[in-house]
Amino acid sequence: MATIYRALVTTVLILFGYAVLTGTSAGEAAEARAWHVSVGFVASVFAVLVQSVPFAYFLGTGFWVKAFVRASRAEEDWEARHGHWMKDRGYPCMYLAAFAPAATAITGMLVDTGRLGVFWHATSLWVAFLLQIVVLVLVPPMMKRNSALMDELADSHQVPRPGTPAMEELIEHEEATALPPLFQLSRLLLFAAFQILIIWLYLRFGTESFRDVPFLPYGLGTSICLTLGLGLNSRYDPDAPRSGPLAWSRALAIGAATTAVVVWLGNS
Repeated sequence: MATIYRALVTTVLILFGYAVLTGTSAGEAAEARAWHVSVGFVASVFAVLVQSVPFAYFLGTGFWVKAFVRASRAEEDWEARHGHWMKDRGYPCMYLAAFAPAATAITGMLVDTGRLGVFWHATSLWVAFLLQIVVLVLVPPMMKRNSALMDELADSHQVPRPGTPAMEELIEHEEATALPPLFQLSRLLLFAAFQILIIWLYLRFGTESFRDVPFLPYGLGTSICLTLGLGLNSRYDPDAPRSGPLAWSRALAIGAATTAVVVWLGNS
C-alpha cells in the first residue's frame, strides 16, 4: 500500500505542476483560462480522493486487527498498538493534505469569477503542493509500520480452522456483533452528502455547458443526506449509541443550520 500511495501522490504532484503551467501561460485567453480551471479542478478532486486513501487504509486495517484479535483470542493491546498511527506526527498532515486541495479549487473558482485576488489562490496552491510532499515523506513509513504490526499479529496467533466448533462459535459471535445495517447506511449517506457538492462544483466550474446549474437542489440534497447520516450514525453507533431523541435532535439542529446556509447561498 505504501508503494501505491507514493505513486498516487506523485501523480497528484504532476497534475498540480501541469495546472500551474496552464495557469501561468493562460494570460487573458478565455479558452486557456477555461482549460486551466478544468485541469485545476480535476487535480484538486483527484488529490482529495488520493488523500482519503490513508484514512481508508488505516481504518480498514483497524477493523482487520480488531476482528483477528477477537478470532484468535489475542491480547487486546494489539488494537492499541494499531491505534498509534493517530499519534504519529503525520496524522494531522493527512487531514491538511486532504483539505488544502479543496481550498485551492475554491480560491481558484473565486479568482475566475473576480471575487478574489490571484495571490490567495497562489498561496493556497503552494500550501497544498508542499503538504502533498510532506505526506509523501511521512505517511508511507506509517503504513509500513502498520503492515509489520499486522504480519507480527498473524505470525504469533492463529484463528480457528473452518468446520470446527470453535469456528462455528466465532461465526455466531461475529454475526451477533456485526455493525448494524443502519449504521453502515449512515456512512454511505455522509459520503453521498460530500459527493453531491462535488458534482455541483464540477458542473458549475468544471464545465462550460452547465455553468448556470442552480445550487439549491444540490445543497438541499447535501443537507438531507447530512441530517439522515448524522442521525443514524449517532443512534446506531455500535460503540456508543445515543438515545433516539438525543441523536435526532442534534442531527436535526445541524441539518436545519445547514439548510439555512444552503437557502441563503442559493438565493444570493
